[in-house]
Amino acid sequence: MGSREIFALRKQGRSDEALEMARAEFPENKDDIWFLRAYAWPIYDRAKALVERYETKQLPASKLFGEFESYMNEFADMADPLRGDLAFSHMLRLAGKVSKDWRDFLLFARWAGLDSFSEDDEKPFVTEDGRTVDSLKARFTRAICCETAARAKDGQTDPELIEWGEGILAQALEAHPDDQWLNYYQSRLHLKKGEQDLALKRLMPVLRRQARAPWPWGLLGQILETTRQDDALVCLIQAVQLAREEQQIAQVRIRLASLLARQERFDEAAKQVELAARYRAENKARVPQALQQLLASDWYKLVEAAGSFRQLPKVGSEARKLLQSLDQQDLTYTLAVIDNINGAKALSYAATGADSGFVLLHKCFPEVAEVPKGAVIEVGHAGTEARDWRPSAVVAIPKFYEVIAGTLERPEHKPFAFIRSVQGDVFVPPLLAQQIAANQSFQVVCKAIWRKNKSGKIGWCALKVDGGHE
Repeated sequence: MGSREIFALRKQGRSDEALEMARAEFPENKDDIWFLRAYAWPIYDRAKALVERYETKQLPASKLFGEFESYMNEFADMADPLRGDLAFSHMLRLAGKVSKDWRDFLLFARWAGLDSFSEDDEKPFVTEDGRTVDSLKARFTRAICCETAARAKDGQTDPELIEWGEGILAQALEAHPDDQWLNYYQSRLHLKKGEQDLALKRLMPVLRRQARAPWPWGLLGQILETTRQDDALVCLIQAVQLAREEQQIAQVRIRLASLLARQERFDEAAKQVELAARYRAENKARVPQALQQLLASDWYKLVEAAGSFRQLPKVGSEARKLLQSLDQQDLTYTLAVIDNINGAKALSYAATGADSGFVLLHKCFPEVAEVPKGAVIEVGHAGTEARDWRPSAVVAIPKFYEVIAGTLERPEHKPFAFIRSVQGDVFVPPLLAQQIAANQSFQVVCKAIWRKNKSGKIGWCALKVDGGHE
């Protein structure tokens, strides 16, 4: 007997018999790679069947992991030589699917590591409906980071496992600094350590990108809860009002109810408690201790008896203002000149230098559409990303945007003109020069910007010329 017989039994649908045979013959075949492959696949069949029942809610998490964990441990005991093999990849895929409910996932993940993925496992792939899905390695890495953030400081997870997971997260962020999920997990980790400022700094770029998703608002509410309770309430309410599925905010409702009760908004708090309890009853899920305490509170019983449950007010406008105010705390404001207004593309370009500036989309900054060309504004930005703007009392920026006096001349048969001045020649583009007769000169005053043209030459360019030539 051997690997061929085990493969044959599995092919016939007799996976249980194949597994029993593999177990019996393993001691004599520990170094036979084909035998190990044959042994791994029926373990995979057993584990996969459990995961499929778990994913379709036929098997609750509480009843999944005794049997599932025994299969994963059995695999780990025999599979070291299979690193990079297809069976190894498939087992890691199963582990990732249940990582949020499997308490020992990090222990298994540390054994598996991130160096045993095949070349194909490190590539994203395209599904039949055209969606691009991250690679198995990327998804497994995120699962490690997610569970590290979730289990940090829980008092039940080995601190060495958390330290290992933190190292994985740090390496992943170094390789992918803009990954929104990695930044979200790092924010959660900072919060667990009591580092609210760092948590907020990590979360803000994620929230800007995902302002219509409930999960970053829920985390922002937690970050602000101890220092800005009213703002935290806005965030948590925004989270539950944005959620499309109850499972997205199952924990948020409990936190929100507690915070509402703290402010003696009992009717609204009770409604959140009712919804949280109903969701768990309908899904036969465990009722957390925090929710049990809320259900047992005197104020909840009074509201329930009176039937005075109250819905929450809409807070979308307040949430947007809060996001804007938080954004502005870390912004740098730079003087800029409205250099171009593109109505077709609904944007204004605010130049800050000869070849630098910011694109201000009118849908993001509607009032800037009314600001004329040549106006000086201040652009609030983080790095190269514009997030705010405001008018400026400044009328000139030395050596970049100046009022220049000189003699305007338009060459014959040319659509453009020049202003000859002591600061140098100022180019007057065709739209400004079209009303100027050729071979005539005028004494003018213009607003000119120091700009690089399409050919790469830098010089003064008129944005406005007095006398109506604009």
